[in-house]
Amino acid sequence: MRIRTLWLVLALAACASPPATGVFLDGVFDVPDELVTAAVPADEMRYLIHFPAEWSPGSDVPLVVFLHGSGDADYDTRWVTAYGLPAAVRFDALPADVEPFVLLVPQATPGTSWAAGKQPETVVALIDQVIADHDLPADRVALTGVSMGGYGAWHIASRFPDRFSAVVSVSGSGYGTTELPTDIDVCALAQTSLRAYHGDSDMISLLALNLELIRAWEERCGSDVDLRVLAGEGHFTTAQVVYEDPAFYDWLLRD
Repeated sequence: MRIRTLWLVLALAACASPPATGVFLDGVFDVPDELVTAAVPADEMRYLIHFPAEWSPGSDVPLVVFLHGSGDADYDTRWVTAYGLPAAVRFDALPADVEPFVLLVPQATPGTSWAAGKQPETVVALIDQVIADHDLPADRVALTGVSMGGYGAWHIASRFPDRFSAVVSVSGSGYGTTELPTDIDVCALAQTSLRAYHGDSDMISLLALNLELIRAWEERCGSDVDLRVLAGEGHFTTAQVVYEDPAFYDWLLRD
């Protein structure tokens, strides 16, 4: 694994001293050959990772995985950290007294979606690598995302429902389709803690479609999604409200 600072390359070996805390680090994950496909031909997945100041190897600090939305056309790390959970961390907007967590931000191959090819499997392989490299608790991994990342959270968690303690989609929430997918077992998520946030003034990802998809999922799977509609909020303001809410972290990071 190669780890670099967000804007300044540090030549750190994987076996070197523990990584810096309190800053975003930028890394590259070598994608296994069997996960490289025509749909996503990249042989590497870039990512950002942030260790809280309180972190040390072996500590019981949860891992939160954030999936970005569309628009990262050239691995633009500044853009990825400009909104959502990375922005809350970067600009010190997290609520006071939030339990420390490690934040992992994979970067999708430009021009693809989180559901494309073997990208879901690649994200999980990256998570496994990060857990192993930094001795993180494998049973405390939460998944969240905004917009395209909100759709991606549903797709990835549906394929790997036992890997995540909680799944939260923001300003996207459903699978990003007009109907439930038929190529995956959508009801595999029935035992997972699920939340979906959507602003009722979102003109990019339509609330009505999200409501329809969630209703169809609940009817088919016999389980409920904790859907929270935010009055007066748009596509990106919804994310700001969610990721700056103390109650959100009390739920997300609970044991």
